[in-house]
Parts: sequence; structure tokens; C-alpha cells
Amino acid sequence: MMQNKTKTKFVIFGQGRSGSTLLKQLLDSHPEIKCEGELLNVKDNYVTNPWFQKVVNKFPYHFFQLRSTFSTKSIYGFTLLYYQIYNPGRILQKLQKDNWKFIQVSRKNNFLQSISHFVALQTNFWHNTFENEGPVPKITIDPEKFLDWIKWLVIDKANENKIMESLDHIKVVYEDDLLNEGLWAQTTSRIFEYLGTYPAPVMANLKKTYTRPYTEIVENYEDLLMLTRQNNISVDL
Repeated sequence: MMQNKTKTKFVIFGQGRSGSTLLKQLLDSHPEIKCEGELLNVKDNYVTNPWFQKVVNKFPYHFFQLRSTFSTKSIYGFTLLYYQIYNPGRILQKLQKDNWKFIQVSRKNNFLQSISHFVALQTNFWHNTFENEGPVPKITIDPEKFLDWIKWLVIDKANENKIMESLDHIKVVYEDDLLNEGLWAQTTSRIFEYLGTYPAPVMANLKKTYTRPYTEIVENYEDLLMLTRQNNISVDL
């Protein structure tokens, strides 16, 4: 097995519903890269033993290092979301000292990012890998919960950006770099250069969760949009 010190290691870091899973699939399709998903998300089944899960939560740095040794690829990475770990800045600083690299993935539109979260939460349909989507749901989102969520999202993004200021990193913006498939080659070529490898064709089997606009899914969409604007939260539609 290749020794850990010979590998290039990286973290995809950001908030949920910002394109991190798509980016993970794109990078993982490169012949020299092994990119895992959310190591700390129990639903991703990287850790299935409840006792070991407690150990991982207490010593995440050691778990990240351990996972990197499992891969025989020359470049290894995984996804870490801001809210999955206590004091993420401290852990990222520690990883940087061990020469890990960082890819910050973000989304400009706080409103649509929050809508996406609540639609996924209420339908329990987080990612789509099928050509044909299922029945389009009709849901109503609790305005108070939505407002609380989007306010915290804005705060978390500000804290995340502050953390990244002290780290050498490359930034990927969902709307500018991932939203359209035609952007993928340019985006990943920039990342491959940062990781020290050659450009290669990329692919992903992830589809848009729903092709229908959220205005047809969320019955109180306009009310939520008005509420967001009334609270002086930036909306970029």
C-alpha cells in the first residue's frame, strides 16, 4: 500500500446543498484521485459501528488520516461540511500543517440553497441518480423555521469564510462552476492543476433532484421569498 506521506490529500469543505456531492463525483472520476463523500455523515455509512462512531466524533483528525491510508490512489480527498464538526477551523488548521489542501465549495443564492434544504428534508430525497424523477411533490415550508435556517446559514457562511482566509485553498462556486455541465471540464481542470495532476475527462451520475422549478413544488414559495427580503437577507435570483 502507498504510504500516506507520498499522497496529495485534500478536503472539500462548505455548507450543505452547495454542490459538494456533485464535485465529489467529478473528482472521483479522475484516474489518479480517490474522493470519498461525507465521512462524518452516518447516512453515508463510512462508519457503521455505533461505538466507533463515538470515537470518530471525538478524534476526527485521526480518522481522516486513517481513511487516507486506505486508498491506493496518489491523491485522496473527502467531503466535510461546516456543521458536521465542532471547531472546524482548528481541525482544518491541523490538517494544513500535515499538508492537506482545501477546496471550498459555496453557493451564492442563500434563498434557493435554503429552499433546497427544506424540500430535501421534507421529502427525504437528497440526491437523484435516476434519469426519470419521481412524482413532483407539493410541500409547504414553515416560515418561522425557514427564516431561522436562512439566518443561521448566512452566519455560518461568514464564519466559514473567516476560517478559509487563513488557509491556502481554491474556491468553487456552484452557480459559476458546477450548475451547468458545460462548466465541469474547466472547473475540474483548475482543481486538477491545484492538486498537481493532469486534466482528464470527468463524469457524474448525479441529476437535479427535480427538473421542475421550486415555485411549482413549494406552495408558499412567494411568501418565503417576501419574508427573506423583508429581513434584509440578500436574494440572488
